[in-house]
Amino acid sequence: MDSLVEFEYLGADKAIAIARMVREKPLNSLLLATIDQLAEKIYAWLDDDSISCIILDSSSEKAFCAGADITALYHSIKESGGEDNPYAKSFFLNEYKLDYAIHTAKKPVIAWGNGIVMGGGLGLLGGCSHRVGTPSTRIAMPEITIGLFPDAGGTYFLSKLPDHLGIFAGLTGCMLSSGDAIALGLLDVVVAQNDKRAILVELANQKWNQDPAANATTITDILSGYAVGETLPTNLLNHREAIAGFVQSCLDAEDFFDAFDSGLSALLIDEWLTGSVATYQSGSPTTARIFLEQIRRSEGMSLAEMFQMELVIAYQCIRHPDFPEGVRALLVDKDKNPAWVYQSVSDVPEDYLNEHFQPVWTGEHPLGDLASSG
Repeated sequence: MDSLVEFEYLGADKAIAIARMVREKPLNSLLLATIDQLAEKIYAWLDDDSISCIILDSSSEKAFCAGADITALYHSIKESGGEDNPYAKSFFLNEYKLDYAIHTAKKPVIAWGNGIVMGGGLGLLGGCSHRVGTPSTRIAMPEITIGLFPDAGGTYFLSKLPDHLGIFAGLTGCMLSSGDAIALGLLDVVVAQNDKRAILVELANQKWNQDPAANATTITDILSGYAVGETLPTNLLNHREAIAGFVQSCLDAEDFFDAFDSGLSALLIDEWLTGSVATYQSGSPTTARIFLEQIRRSEGMSLAEMFQMELVIAYQCIRHPDFPEGVRALLVDKDKNPAWVYQSVSDVPEDYLNEHFQPVWTGEHPLGDLASSG
């Protein structure tokens, strides 16, 4: 297979290492091979004292990364015929290991999050010490549309958003703009895409030292100098108060989804909210139940424990029908008419939901060593 990632070094001492995803046509959607190519270099760079800074980049003007290549996962599920699926298992396992390594890196890692950043793309960007966006950045965790669940650290990102906005974002797959992302802490700085070369040149001309904290401060200062002064577009923030109050009322209700489903009509006040609600209503009811449960279970968990929980759910999703059915309807047959196992969240039995939180393996957790490696 041709390289899915290009690697470059900057500076006279080559202290800056760049991993640039180059699978532009499918918006850098992640194959197992993409993850493995990234991981091989990034793990080596994290252990290499001569590398002071790592940059995750994309050659595309349209996207940083649109998430997993779900058609590849779909075909692996179909080919496995319900039996063991080495491709899908390795995909999620290796992806989560890489994401966790980025989250816990002891040196600065910059992500250049221009354009579309979705699903596993946010998994890569979200763990970086310096998350750079541009005015065109659009962020979403739209897994409900395909019967998966917000993963790759989605539990961590979404549970940290203020005012329970992460619950709304996970259930609706709503699109966040650059203004939303910077205000909610999903990005650290927004710069003009045209300034990318100048920023890289300035980084390359720095004198780096063996103090990662000092290097991180240097990077922050450089990026801050390029922060855009214009007003950034917002979507979620335009409705923050209404959504926060609504979600809180649902959490306070005896049955969250009864309150959520019955109250959504009051939110149909503009195109963005109407589209977000429609995404939820046409999405997988099982995903909705999984997502709320993963957020509830994550309270008090460490980052490692969240990734460990996500791997359990991911391995169950590749064994249950909604994920392949959602991909079939959206991207394979493209009829956009998925036949979900259950037609509403109230139909999803408690024991069916709980199956998704039961390990499919015996013995040690495949991610059991995360806490010790972080």
